[in-house]
Amino acid sequence: MANFVVQRKSPQELTQEDLDSLVQWTTDEGWDPYTRPSDIKHLYGGPPYLDAKVFFGFLDGKRIGHVVLFTYGKDGGSTDLMDFITFFIVEKSLRGKGYGLKIWNAMWECRDTSANTCLDSVVSLISQYGSLGLNIEWDNREYIIPLLAIAEKYKVTENIENVSTKPLSEIKFEKYAEYSAKVYGLSRSVFLKKWVALPESFTWVAVNENDVVGCITIREGVDKQDAIVGPLYSDNLEIAKKLIYTAAQTMSSQTSSKNLRMCIPTGGSNAIQMIESDFGVKCDHNFPRMCSKKPKVDISKVIAIHSPGYG
Repeated sequence: MANFVVQRKSPQELTQEDLDSLVQWTTDEGWDPYTRPSDIKHLYGGPPYLDAKVFFGFLDGKRIGHVVLFTYGKDGGSTDLMDFITFFIVEKSLRGKGYGLKIWNAMWECRDTSANTCLDSVVSLISQYGSLGLNIEWDNREYIIPLLAIAEKYKVTENIENVSTKPLSEIKFEKYAEYSAKVYGLSRSVFLKKWVALPESFTWVAVNENDVVGCITIREGVDKQDAIVGPLYSDNLEIAKKLIYTAAQTMSSQTSSKNLRMCIPTGGSNAIQMIESDFGVKCDHNFPRMCSKKPKVDISKVIAIHSPGYG
């Protein structure tokens, strides 16, 4: 009789083999446009450690699947917490046999039931997640835009009055983290410190006098052709255009990237209408955000999410 067990680990307990499996299966699933191998190793592989739980399924001693549960909010002393579910994968040859459900159930039972449980779903699983009490809050829609088109269309944003863009290193990190928390609805300082330090990534802030009014992080994709935006927060769309232009200029001059890839949420900022109108592009993929409670995020300021894997 087959022996199946689920093993739970914290990031501090992950071995190189654990990290390698997270990388390999994510790549095999085609999630690598948003989750590069170097991202996983950087985020999970060392201090400061993320507040996360990783659940591995083993069949007769062989690793066959995993799911990850992030908890956001504790590092800021917030009473509003989010449990974000990601990296739910089972070996393709063993799907449909109930092993994925056992891995999922082990994770589900470890949630903080007072927290808001969220994930970014594929369309085919909406009904399944809905049966667990998760509801669609908005749709994340993916767009791919040529960098040259951005340089031509948004060059005028260089001269927005009273707003300047500068590298994150030129302001106090705490001001950036405070702005992010105001938009996202809870603090994620430890995660953000690791996120902005991702290899081959750049982060800028938009500043009006001494106030942060926007921010953008962008990094090279696996194929080196797409520059991946996430997050992009801003007080309005004109500031967002300025940040997109700044990012596009840097990626064009310092990398081999040809396109900009971003996931834009519906529901507040009109960024989707802006991008479709300005560049004549259509949605490439969509990833509905589903939650157990109404999130406190200021969706009007979220122009692009971090990625479908990190919220």
